[in-house]
Amino acid sequence: MNLEELRRINARCIHCRACQYAYSDEPDREGMDETYTGMMQGCPAGLYYGWEGYFNSGKQWMARAFLNGELEASKEFLEVVEACTTCGMCETQCPNYIDTVHVTEALRAAIIEAGVEPLSKHKGMGDRVAIEDMRNPYGEPREERIKWLGENKDVVDKPDTKIAYYVGCTAAYRQQQISEHTFSILKKLGVDFTVLSDEVCCGSPILRTGQRDGFKVVMKKNLELFKDFDLVLFSCAGCYKTFRNDYPEHSGEPLPFKVRHAVEYAYDLIQEGKLPIKGSYNKKVTWHDPCHSIRHVGIAIEKEILSKSKNWLHDSRAADKAKQEHYELPRIVLSHIPGLEQVEMYRNRGDSFCCGAGGGVKAQFPDMALFASKERLKEAAATGAEVLMTSCPFCVTNFNDGINALKKEEEETGKDLSDQGSKLVVVELLELLDELM
Repeated sequence: MNLEELRRINARCIHCRACQYAYSDEPDREGMDETYTGMMQGCPAGLYYGWEGYFNSGKQWMARAFLNGELEASKEFLEVVEACTTCGMCETQCPNYIDTVHVTEALRAAIIEAGVEPLSKHKGMGDRVAIEDMRNPYGEPREERIKWLGENKDVVDKPDTKIAYYVGCTAAYRQQQISEHTFSILKKLGVDFTVLSDEVCCGSPILRTGQRDGFKVVMKKNLELFKDFDLVLFSCAGCYKTFRNDYPEHSGEPLPFKVRHAVEYAYDLIQEGKLPIKGSYNKKVTWHDPCHSIRHVGIAIEKEILSKSKNWLHDSRAADKAKQEHYELPRIVLSHIPGLEQVEMYRNRGDSFCCGAGGGVKAQFPDMALFASKERLKEAAATGAEVLMTSCPFCVTNFNDGINALKKEEEETGKDLSDQGSKLVVVELLELLDELM
């Protein structure tokens, strides 16, 4: 939807500011230490910048002002609106079911469509995705997209298979260990699958930053490429959410194939008794819920149910139950790993604090991204966990950047920052599952 089409949804905002918090309906909630208690604020941008315009509550009213002609498009306006990870925490908290992320993304697009240039780093990503011989935000050659496979070229463009593994740009060019472990798991399970050499960027980074024309080009390419498969698997949370949630909305058609994130696929196999975990992992682990594959998908499940409802008051409980069941999937997978001790962070599941890397923030606002990473690492350290586990290449990258920044600070100051998370080890769940199979 464009911003004008979201006018009535935006009009539901009464500026109650519940969107600024986590657990806004549980004011007496207590965490594992005195730092985490009550209604904590949950917006990375609002916490970092401190001004109303950086919180969702401010963005909703700016969107309304823009729609009413009271606020003009400008670079300064775009800079404020782009300083948002689009994590969806605000949407979880909203008592009026406002599609807050849709409004923010549509506002970004409307400002750009009004003639304002995308911000420098975002424009660079968009240009690289648009160029036919790149089609990825990193500007890497397309012919090297499957280089990580090494000698395992037998799975490339394999005919007569109905399962495809969509690798994504980050796992193909940067966090290649994630694609390698996903590949290894599928091979160990005997799954008949393929990787497509013509795969291109899912379009998530340019859709989030308001560059919709380029997004539609790669969306159409991928829909055409994968249309004959029964199932498309993902190890990237952002790619998964983009295919699952955004493609049907922007194409106007349901997906012609089923999609599943690898963690969900692992859950499916556990339910069927087909995931052979043979080793043990004797560590205390806290799980970080990636915004894209957990919160955004949970919200989508809830709204898919409510969209068919004739009585929201009656059906909202069933919708919330289905959403909560989705939030439990990675925890059920973890519970099947022998020796692993799970401990929860104060803000968890749909109320998880963002790692700080999404929505184009990592590229354009690196200081804000690092701030969010450190905030989450501190929360993880407060649980007493040794390991911070997740399943998203962006989360892995940003958390490791935060830990490295803390270690550098320790070296420079001589202070022990273990209570801030400097001693945490970040582990990708797919990597662990591969090692234990």
